[in-house]
Amino acid sequence: MLDNLLTATNATRTSLTNLKKKLSKLRIQVEEFGADLEKIDTKFENVLSQAEIYKAKLEREMGREVRRLERELTLLRNGSLGVMTPEKITETDLKVASTVGIFDTMLRHMCANADDFRLASEAFLFPVVFERVMDGSEEAYYLEEIPPCAALIIKRGKEHIEWVREEYHTHITDPETWPDVIDYIVEWWRNDALPMIYGARDEQWDIDMPLSLPEILLWRESPGDRPLNFPKIFDAYEVYRKHKDEIYGTTGLREFELKLFTYENEETPQPRFGSR
Repeated sequence: MLDNLLTATNATRTSLTNLKKKLSKLRIQVEEFGADLEKIDTKFENVLSQAEIYKAKLEREMGREVRRLERELTLLRNGSLGVMTPEKITETDLKVASTVGIFDTMLRHMCANADDFRLASEAFLFPVVFERVMDGSEEAYYLEEIPPCAALIIKRGKEHIEWVREEYHTHITDPETWPDVIDYIVEWWRNDALPMIYGARDEQWDIDMPLSLPEILLWRESPGDRPLNFPKIFDAYEVYRKHKDEIYGTTGLREFELKLFTYENEETPQPRFGSR
């Protein structure tokens, strides 16, 4: 009787051990399956993000191309479509460099410690200003001298940055924060900053859309791919880099930055009894 009981007990123990091993293997398989699902989900999200980027880019490019073709058609009908000579190309490049340099300077001083605010601003300015400047189809978008309101734009931009920091406790590029803040920043550029810079308001700004969050993050995180993903913006900065020294004086940027540097130093509190 005792032998039978011991045999049954050992058999039960063996069965439990085998069952534990099977459960352990099953648990490992479930974890591996979960990991595979996460990988698939990540790949799907990446594909979806790329698809959204491509869709937004295509819609913007097609809309811009339609407007460009309409303008060329109008010029052809009026017989005013000229040939781009080397002199005209050089002149145009200098205008592009001046415009990009002026906006870059304002953004640099405005967003010295707020890269996320600069990215959000660029998300709107890239398609609205930079691409139009590179298209060369709208002369009114060229800036050949820094506007008198530049210092005020920088000041107001910093005030908006302070407000954003008080209202939101994450970076603007946080996926949950972006939808709210990007509208606020776009409205400021659309209805306040750009009209001051250009002295007028373009009705096209009402329908212009900023780059999406995945697009502007792609710009920031993949600089090597910019020529492929953002050809016009990349070209605009290349033109600016090429002619930076030439336009630094003619645009008034040298004098502007010198005055701004002097003003900022005067505003910085100095220690009463020297440095410690």
